[in-house]
Order: sequence, then C-alpha cells, then structure tokens
Amino acid sequence: MALRLVIIGAGPAGMRAAEVLRQKAPEAEITLIGDEPHPPYDRPPLSKGFITEGLAPARLWLKPESFYAEQRIRLKLGAPALAIDRARKAVELAGGERVPYDKLLLATGCRGRTLPDAPAGAPVHYLRSLADAAAIRAALRPGLELVLIGGGFIGLEIAASATKLGAKVTVLEMAPRLMSRGVPAPVSDFARALHERHGVEFELEARLLGVARGADGRLLVETRRRGYPADLVIAGIGAAPNTALAEAAGLAVEDGIRVDAQGRTSDPDIFAAGDATRHDNPLLDRAIRVESWQVALNQAAVVAAAMLGAGDAYAELPWLWTDQYDCNIQMLGLFEPGLDMIERRDPAGGGFTLLGLDAEGRIAAAITVNSGRDMAVLRRLVALRAPLPRERLADPTQKLSDLLRAARSA
Repeated sequence: MALRLVIIGAGPAGMRAAEVLRQKAPEAEITLIGDEPHPPYDRPPLSKGFITEGLAPARLWLKPESFYAEQRIRLKLGAPALAIDRARKAVELAGGERVPYDKLLLATGCRGRTLPDAPAGAPVHYLRSLADAAAIRAALRPGLELVLIGGGFIGLEIAASATKLGAKVTVLEMAPRLMSRGVPAPVSDFARALHERHGVEFELEARLLGVARGADGRLLVETRRRGYPADLVIAGIGAAPNTALAEAAGLAVEDGIRVDAQGRTSDPDIFAAGDATRHDNPLLDRAIRVESWQVALNQAAVVAAAMLGAGDAYAELPWLWTDQYDCNIQMLGLFEPGLDMIERRDPAGGGFTLLGLDAEGRIAAAITVNSGRDMAVLRRLVALRAPLPRERLADPTQKLSDLLRAARSA
C-alpha cells in the first residue's frame, strides 16, 4: 500500500511540504487539509497590495489550482480538522470524514489575538486571512477615520495602506515605542517619523479601556488619556499559534507545537512546521518560535524530507521584512540584550543599517532600512561566524562586500 502522507494546514508551509513530499515520494498518497475554501495563498500582500491595488484573489495563489491535480495532491479545502486519533492514526474532519495517515504534518499556523471587550456586532476587524483582508478593503474609503490598535508590523503596514487610500489613521500602541518586540529603538523612531510625515497620529503607552458604540452609531475607542471617534477599528495585537489540535492529541506544546530541528513532535509519526512551531535552532542553541515567510517555506521543506527519513536539520537565523510606504525594512537574527550595536548610515541616501555584534565580535543580528542590498552580503557574513573589525564595520565608506572578501580569505 502507498505511503499515506497527510498535512493539516493549507497555507504556505503546507503547500511547500506537499510539493517536497511529492518530489521525494512519487508514489505516496498526499492529502492537504485546509480550513479556508481557497488554495494556499501568499499572505504578505494582504496588508499591502491586496488592499491598495485591488489585487484579484487568484493573484495570491502560491501555485495555480491545476498544480495540485497534476501533482496528485488531494485538496480538502473548507474542511477543518477537528481531532487527531493517534491510536488509529487518523484525522477527523468537520462533517465526520476520517483521513488515515502513516505520517502526519501539522502546519496549522497562527490566529490573530482578539480584543476581549469589543461590543457585539461592532465593526472591529482583524487581519489573518484573505476574507479578513477583503472585508478591510471593502470598508476603507477616503476620509474614513480609522483607529488601529497595535503598532507592530501588521498594524503599521495597514496604516500605510489605509493612508494611501485617503483614510485618517490613528495608531494606539501599548508599548513605549513601535515594533518594540522585533526591532531596536532607532528603527522604531524611524518608523514613527515616517508615518507621521504621512499624517498618521500615535498614542504610545496607550491603555485601552474599551470600544463602545456611540449614540450616533460610530465607534469610540477609549484609552486612559482620551477617546477616539472611529468609523472603523482594526486590531493588530499579535498572534497565537494554533495548537489546539496538538494539545488535544497529547502532543508537547510550549507556546507553539514543540519540535526538534527536523520538525518531530513528541509522537514519532507526527511532525510540525511553520508559524505554529517552537523549534530547536542549532545556530542559536535554543528553541524559538518565529512568524515568518522564511520559516513557513524553508522549515517545511526540511521537515517534509525528515518525514521520509532524511537527517538534515533546519538551521537558519530568522529573517523577516516589512514594507511601509516606499520603505523596506529587513531583519536578520534576533536583537537581544548584550549585543554591541553599530549603525551604518548611507552617505548617499536616507537608508541605514544596524548591526549587533556578540562578545566575540561576530555579527549576530542585522537590520537594513532602505538598504536592502546590504542584506545579501550580511547573510553571508553572518554565516561565516567570523570576528570582524568593529572600526571597519562602523565606517560606512567601507563596503560590506570588501569585508566579506577579507573574512573569507582570513
């Protein structure tokens, strides 16, 4: 009987795993199960081009719909998985169907955190899915007063998109600065100034009291400092990994489905990949959970191979990016306390690069702001794990490519 490979989660990680499994196991039966009615699609454009440019949903598909039939990947869309029967090795779907497996991959992703006290029926929106993005796009219009709760990557990307469409935007952020969980203070300050130049207003260290509907039918978002009338409220207050299936099945969970560097869970026949996982990272020598396109695709490829017996580990530093207006910010690694910070300003433009050196003088983390060309070189420098001369790194006239050549020849 053919090997039965089942994937729960029809997002980027699930798609990539199915693709690799078919390449490496031509005779296997592959089933891809998804909650949404759509084939796997690209999520980064949801907060940007999908809203501002009116992209058709099919433009977001990661593969044409014909791909799955051609590759004999059975799609079960709009079919939420309700339970995993580990004893009988089967997945129970809404509607009662049971899908047997020999090896199972959980690529269940994340869900957006919701406001606990939004009034019933109030148009408080969240952005995790294509349907969410379509609802936001339909609601936005010139002159609309929008209150965004959350000044992280998603909130600021939506702020930029809404501003482009003529909305008046206010962002409420609970932390003392923007994007505080992912970037150092200089990048937070840059982002705030960028948005303020486009008319966005901020309340930092905001303490949200609630969202109420006024007598005029409009919403009122109240903080301890003041109230903000709004036609539309969007909350981008982080995401939580979808671990309910794993927990109910008795798998180890630790702010994510706990897996090793090859995606193995505490059950030898069940693997996990993507945003929902807390995975061992050999480069950092600890377990991390990262919500990233890079993890979704690259980790999924490694895990798919491991399901078939391969021995490679997923070992990459986290790489994330955000586009806001005409600004591109890329992040490599994790800026943790204790790193020696170096700032490199582009003498010819407005971009800059931040480097974080460890105690041995090696680049452990980097951020490029409108200097994306640096990132390709920085990825190679980080991979070398070689000490570098601080004075040369701090000198913006010293090309990073020259430093790379010198480090390789050392």
